[in-house]
Amino acid sequence: MPSSNKKDKIKELLKKHHEILSQSHISKLFSEDINRAKKFTTQFSDLYVDYSKNFITNETLDLLLQYAASSNLETTINAMFKGEKINHTEDRAALHVALRGKSKLKLENIEIENDIKNELKKIKSFVCDVHEKKITGWTNKSFDTFVNIGAGGSDLGSKMAVKGLAEYRLGNTRSFFISNVDPDEIESIKKKINPETTLFIISSKSSSTLETITNANTLKSWMVESGCKNINKHFFVVSSNMKLIKDFGLSEDNLFKIWDWVGGRFSLWSAAGLPTALAIGFENFEKMLTGAFAMDQHFLNESPQNNIPVILALIDFWYIRFFNTSTHALIPYDESLRYLPEHLAQLFMESNGKSTDLSGRKINHETGSIAWGTVGTNAQHSISQLLHQGKHLIPIDFLVPLQKNGDQQHHQLLLANCLAQSRALMLGENNSKMHLHFEGSRPSTTILYKKLTPKLLGTLIAMYEHRVFIQGQLLEVNPFDQFGVELGKKITLDVLESIKDKKSTSELDSSTKNLIAIYKNHKKTE
Repeated sequence: MPSSNKKDKIKELLKKHHEILSQSHISKLFSEDINRAKKFTTQFSDLYVDYSKNFITNETLDLLLQYAASSNLETTINAMFKGEKINHTEDRAALHVALRGKSKLKLENIEIENDIKNELKKIKSFVCDVHEKKITGWTNKSFDTFVNIGAGGSDLGSKMAVKGLAEYRLGNTRSFFISNVDPDEIESIKKKINPETTLFIISSKSSSTLETITNANTLKSWMVESGCKNINKHFFVVSSNMKLIKDFGLSEDNLFKIWDWVGGRFSLWSAAGLPTALAIGFENFEKMLTGAFAMDQHFLNESPQNNIPVILALIDFWYIRFFNTSTHALIPYDESLRYLPEHLAQLFMESNGKSTDLSGRKINHETGSIAWGTVGTNAQHSISQLLHQGKHLIPIDFLVPLQKNGDQQHHQLLLANCLAQSRALMLGENNSKMHLHFEGSRPSTTILYKKLTPKLLGTLIAMYEHRVFIQGQLLEVNPFDQFGVELGKKITLDVLESIKDKKSTSELDSSTKNLIAIYKNHKKTE
């Protein structure tokens, strides 16, 4: 039977299965199978994933695994690890897995492996020299502040990791992240930093991100105005080319390389992670790489039925295509992971928010989910009302540590809140007064981890990366391009020229013309 026909047949079986299962209450599935919780909980290292509170049965997973096999997932996974050009729209490989710096991958391009190893050596040497005070500012004072200037993948991943691993920070150093071009952000940071002891990292793979370049130029001017005699001592660049180095008049030694086969949202493991390495030290940064590599090996070698990223992606596909869910909530009960939902929102939505399939044809069904969330227990007093009693079906990821430093009463209450929320969402509560009635049967997955260490964080983020990759393959979209980001950038330049009176507004739509006119009239009255 041809693969497409087989896939269509399995889809029909899944559709019929959905019609039956969607009428069930999740709590009833537990009463029907006393071993359900253990059966649908998987452990990898210090990570435990309980997906038992979902609309799934053994039959569901069996059909989904058949669908995965008919989609040639294992072949595609192997192709990524070999460095084949699976990012077909850009004719590139997607080799963020190679960035872990391990030699056991089956890469056909040895030059890539050597480049990565050399760059990691440069990062290690730089980070050690900064902390050993061998690299100093223009007044020979050591650095105590690191400012990353970037946007999107050049900002979110490192910001999340630096916050998450604050316990591992070296010395009395501080980190700041500037991504917004809003002048308020720059002015706020200027008041908090000492120009003599601040190291800036300009992170832009293309060297053309307008917001990043604008922020970098503003801070460069501020440094000069503050008396900086040698910009080379304070500004370093992460990019795939020399443009920023040349434009800023910096030494070539100040460049840290990133490659075109690394998507920004997958770049934390590269020189884009330099702010993380500076904050926690290269040894801990390397432990992150080790943790990610361990998940890579699990993903590459484990059978689909026991493969955590594959199972989670299959459940995502099940909800998106058959339950028509449009959003996915991410709620970490861990203050350290405050920025995780924001990082994962980019990972999910930039990867799989597509409208054409792998053959270039228009898609008429929903693809990637709208990923969103906030830290627990704050979520319970803000977004949880919709989760409990709203009419949307929203799958949820709860994340919570088994071990925390500090007052253990606080940790036990945190853990209790997390587990109670998933239980309450599943069970619901009957009440004759409808405003007090909870339907329950709201699906969730609970991810427990022993403690948020650098290695564990690496494992966790790699798990989500591979999950998004497989989700994209099942949805038949390319998860490694992001052309939707480019149109807004292009139009911004035209609008900016009109705002500055360097270009006529005649070709703009009437709404944009009117908004620009309001701005110009306001400027006249200031």
